[in-house]
Formats: sequence, structure tokens, C-alpha cells
Amino acid sequence: MSKKEILDLATGLAPKVAQVTADVTSRNIGRDSIVRCTMLSLVAGHPAFFLGSPGINKTGTVQALARGIVGASFYDALIPTIVSPEQLLVEETTIEEAVDANGVKSIRTRDRLGRAASAHIVFADEIWKGEGRVLQTLLDLSKGDGIRHEGQMVATPLLSFVAASNELPDPEGNLGAMWSRMTIRAVVSSLDRAGKKSLFGARLARDRGMASASPAQLTLAEVELLREVRPLIGVSDQIQDTVLDLVESLLQDSQEEWAWLWADDRRLGRVIDVLQAAALLAGRIEVNTQDLRVLEYLLWDTPEQIPLVRAKLAPLVRTPLSDAQEQFEALQAPGGPYADTMERGGTAKLTQGLAQIEELEGDLKRLEAEADAAEKPQITVLRKQLAEMKQDFVDKATGIKRRN
Repeated sequence: MSKKEILDLATGLAPKVAQVTADVTSRNIGRDSIVRCTMLSLVAGHPAFFLGSPGINKTGTVQALARGIVGASFYDALIPTIVSPEQLLVEETTIEEAVDANGVKSIRTRDRLGRAASAHIVFADEIWKGEGRVLQTLLDLSKGDGIRHEGQMVATPLLSFVAASNELPDPEGNLGAMWSRMTIRAVVSSLDRAGKKSLFGARLARDRGMASASPAQLTLAEVELLREVRPLIGVSDQIQDTVLDLVESLLQDSQEEWAWLWADDRRLGRVIDVLQAAALLAGRIEVNTQDLRVLEYLLWDTPEQIPLVRAKLAPLVRTPLSDAQEQFEALQAPGGPYADTMERGGTAKLTQGLAQIEELEGDLKRLEAEADAAEKPQITVLRKQLAEMKQDFVDKATGIKRRN
């Protein structure tokens, strides 16, 4: 098969990738970043990490994405409960009796590996609270080169190593090497009011059998194809220079705060891998400026740094979708028009809020018309969510409560 043929085959998977991710995000409300980062991890082959409190559906979302890959094996572990590498890797241990040539009997044990050692996607929850030997095994897993067992390296089918915690490791502690290998990073927050209401609707639809009966799925062979093709995706000198310019711009703002990023050659090298993955998942054979969006998952060490990275990315990656998301988020923000009106009410506030929603309706319709084929469906989803919010305003104004 020629290079062009294999590229065409891989980029042709983009519609199916979009279907799978859309299905998972529709059933796991507000967890788009988890789905996005896990897909990037699968294709780029580098670990992903999610920072967020318990109970916000981190594990469930990754597991749902694993179900979207036919034949994929998912393993998750609450790391503080794992007391040894064997508990993480060994499915079964048997005791065997052996007799040597002299008739001397001996007893030996034989391990059958499974669990994390046989999974395509591993989710390590509360990773920073693990025991030393367990963390070493997790480090081996995260590298993707196999695991040490009984004095030898054993290959595993791992495609994506995903970790999570409600805290970051102690910067003065001994977990720096593990943290630096968490290439793709995202902060996951609890749902706001609108998100929680959408969550109720999704659960009701699921419980009543209204959810999609046959969700889209990828195959393991298709994921492997994407991983094989990813290094073939072009990255122009312009894109490379843009990345370096951005990093240098952060350094100029604060040498002390961003020196770690310039010094981390491994991370900067992996940036290219993830950019290639982003382009391929979108069906392109060349990285473009829109793929630079993923840098918000790659260029921070503490959550406080994320707003600055986003601010510097904004002028580089503006599209109809980014404009739509920005306006929609402003409407939903704490203290913003939607939250303020729904909490406090009042005729004047309801009238003003309704006017702002109707103005945004017009903007989203315009942006949807301007968007390309990849972004248009996402703006359509925002328009549907906005229609729900508008109905909330009307219900509050009239005192009517809808029944689901």
C-alpha cells in the first residue's frame, strides 16, 4: 500500500471518530475535554492526566470511550488501594510442584498476567497516593514499552495510559518524573446548573431507552492504523516556529514561572506528536493553526497558568466555533446573564436576559452558517442548548414548570 493510500485510509476515519466522540460526549455531559484528551492519547501514544474532584465522571467517561472501540479492554484502579505491583498486574497465581532429574521435588509459583497488563486503556485514579513500587510499575506502563515482571520486560497491548487526581503532586517531592510524563493535561470541573440539567435529561433518556441503541464504534485495527499513520502527518516550519514563539512569549512574561517548559525537551518533542494526532483525528494530513488548540492541554504545569496559555492561543486559532463557544460560556459564567437571572429572577432581569439570549441565537445561527463541516455540528449542539436555556427563562417568567 502506498503512502497516499494509507493516509487516505486513515484520514477517511475522521467522520467515524467524530461520531464516536459525539456519542460519548452526548451521554457524558460536560466531559468533552476528557474525550478529546483520551482520543489524543490513543493516537499520539502519550499519557493523559485529569485534575478534578471525585464524583465528576472522569473514570466513567474514559470507560465509555473504551466501549466505543470494539474489542478494547479497559482497566481502572483506585491506586491508594493497590498495595503491590502484583495486585495491579497479576490475574491469577498457581502453585506447581516440579521434580528435577535427581527426583528432588520443589514448589514454584506461576503468575498469569492480566488486569493492567492486558488492558488497552488503563485508568489510574488518585495516582499520586500510590506506594513506591506501584508507582514504578505505573511509570513503566505510562511509557508504553512494557512492564517488568519476574526479572524481565513483558509487552502489553496498552494504547492509552490515563491518570487522574484531585490534586497535583508535591513540587518538592519525588513524583516529578511521573508528573512530567503526563503529557496531555486537563482540568475537569463540576457541572454548572445548565450542565446538571442536561445531565438529568441524558440520564432520563438513557433510563427510558431513548438513547442511541447502536452507537458508532471504532475497531482496534482502526486505532492502530491511526497510530501507525500519525508520524506521517506533516508539520510545517511555520507551525513549529509558532509553537516555539508561543513558548518564548511565555518565558518573556515570566522567566521564573515558565523556565520549566523551555527546559523540558521531552515535552516539547511530544507537542509535535499530539499536534499530528489532532490533525489526523480531524481528517487532515497536515497540521494547521486550528490544531494549535491542543496546546492548552500541553503547556501548563499548574492550573493558574492555563488562562495565559489560552489568551496567547486565542488570536492564533479563532474560528466560528471558538467564537460561538466563547459567547456561550460568557452567558453561562457564574454571575453571568443566565446564572444571575435564574438565581435572582425579577421582571427586568428576565427581560434583559431574554434579550441577550435572542441576540446570541442570531450570532450562533450566523456562525453555524460560516463554520466548516467539522465545526458545524458542534455549533448546532450549542444552539440546541441555548434553546433549552431560553425555555428556562420563559418558564421562570411564567411560573410554568416543564415535565420531562
